[in-house]
Amino acid sequence: MNTPKTFLQKLLPARNPNKVRDSFWSRAFDLFNITLMMVVVLATLAPFLYILLGSLTEADYYRLHGVSINPAHWSLASYEILFSASSRLIPAFRVTFISTVIGTTLGLFVTSSLAFVVSRRELPGHKALIMMLFVTMIFNGGMVPFYLIVDGLKLTNTIWSMIIPFLSDAWFVFILVKFFESLPQELLDAARIDGCSEIDLYFRIVLPLSKPVLATIGLFFAVYFWNQWFWPMVFIQDSEILPLQVILRSILSSLLPVTNPNAAMQQARMASEMPPVEVMRMAAIMVTIVPIAIVYPFLQRYFVKGVMIGAVKG
Repeated sequence: MNTPKTFLQKLLPARNPNKVRDSFWSRAFDLFNITLMMVVVLATLAPFLYILLGSLTEADYYRLHGVSINPAHWSLASYEILFSASSRLIPAFRVTFISTVIGTTLGLFVTSSLAFVVSRRELPGHKALIMMLFVTMIFNGGMVPFYLIVDGLKLTNTIWSMIIPFLSDAWFVFILVKFFESLPQELLDAARIDGCSEIDLYFRIVLPLSKPVLATIGLFFAVYFWNQWFWPMVFIQDSEILPLQVILRSILSSLLPVTNPNAAMQQARMASEMPPVEVMRMAAIMVTIVPIAIVYPFLQRYFVKGVMIGAVKG
């Protein structure tokens, strides 16, 4: 006769009858691990959920009671203002999106092509090239020389100042080098015997076999370009091409209103009442978080496999 399972029995992993019976301490340790992981998940999601619910809370209710979890007190007024024609976030969102797409694409091409060259051990000066890449991971020229180089290339105050100086990273190059060296050499030799040039070998053989590691590094590039704020503040003076994170930082620091003050009357007509500044800030944070968070699930199957490259093999 089957007896109903208790909550603890449902929560803990099922016992394997072929193994020695688990001890009390082993089961208690499993319960502790599960409880700890649930606490970590809740602690991680709590700030995100608070910001999400706060951005949706009606203005009057927020002023009186704070954040509401009741959908009856939710409103999209803050998002309507953020995506209105007078919002500062629209052009900033456009600049960040363009720089992220172009930067990630070019970054993958530059990094993977450099890694393909470095992975060729028979290349003259191979060790010197490895050493030069390694030195850049430890030392850098400093902020002033970096700015002078970017300014000398006439990139300051353009969107390219957020892209071209950051198209490669030595750590990403070494990860790709390790992966390229693990590819079957027989396959590459067979392609060369069939008349495949090195360029064709790179585009038609190496890159299609490198989807996991390219997806992983592409995600790193996308997150970096999406979250840029420091160097754009240094290189860009034109407010029309400031990226999203710089605008968000100014909003959170109370240095810049969410919308153009000259359009205040238009905003008041669009929304029944202007939401509190805190609600507008939380909505602005959600606008910056959600797009890059949406990308991750589509790359998740490649991410774990790509990030483990070189973790087992020496």
